[in-house]
Amino acid sequence: MKWMITAALVGLAFAGVAQRDLNPRNGNPFGGAESFKDYNLYGLQFQLGPAFLMNSPRNQRVDVDGVFRGDYVLNPKTRLGAYAEIGMFHFPKKRSKLSQKLKFIFVSYYDWGLGFKYFRGAEQITANFEDASGGYIGSEDRTYNFSNGNVYGRFSLHKNIHFTPKKRREKLNFFLDNSLGLNFDYRVLNTADTYTDWYGVMEQDQQYYQPFHAQLHYGLGFGWSPRRSVFIIPCVRLPIVGYHSATQAMDGSGDKQNYWGKPSMHFFSSRYWPILFNVKFMFAFPKKQKGCATGITNDQDKETQRNR
Repeated sequence: MKWMITAALVGLAFAGVAQRDLNPRNGNPFGGAESFKDYNLYGLQFQLGPAFLMNSPRNQRVDVDGVFRGDYVLNPKTRLGAYAEIGMFHFPKKRSKLSQKLKFIFVSYYDWGLGFKYFRGAEQITANFEDASGGYIGSEDRTYNFSNGNVYGRFSLHKNIHFTPKKRREKLNFFLDNSLGLNFDYRVLNTADTYTDWYGVMEQDQQYYQPFHAQLHYGLGFGWSPRRSVFIIPCVRLPIVGYHSATQAMDGSGDKQNYWGKPSMHFFSSRYWPILFNVKFMFAFPKKQKGCATGITNDQDKETQRNR
């Protein structure tokens, strides 16, 4: 399921019909107030939004013949979390020779940030009891909750796609923001319910991801620029490849196993796929002006300023 979602997002992102470099020194192609003030090719970015631990829609059924006779069903649950980040963004100062030759902008900008993610999840267990002859006796539900807090660092490359209607020369005032990057997380908060002794047989399948993990992530955003130096981008970001290690005991004392490639994380007896939704705000820093501002008196001067 998660690979289908990833493929759909990537396919949508690269369905654009035109592209343009996103640069605060260019004239404003997105509408908003006209400005001829000069800006640096870098600035502040911060973002915040909800965080989710998605899980498989198919519940796992396990047969039991020991502590009790029958089976139990594992049903992982999603709980609402949150995250926040602050960092900087940078526009490339020069285009590569390959980019100029192909007349294609490979990287519109790159950004980085430090932040905190707060994830919440749960696992519901439904035990179905049988008698010696296999007849159904009854069932019982129990839910175990957990929450994790991770500090992290992130670096991403972005490619923006803009659209131009065939009947209009000017571009629409929105764009798609595609990103590919790396994040390195370390868990600093960990609270979780523990399985009771009555469910001792289930503890054999428990695995808990260890504090450090790394992921290659993809992001897709829908951006808007109310003015030349400000960008607002609602976005979804999800890991597509990852590394983490997990142990059979929550305190890390159990047998350890490394997991390469899969972006989902182990907790209790299930796997959870972290997905972030956010709104990113970007503010380019203005250049310090030396001397008096040059007056813009005619159309030629205005056009020169727009194309910087």
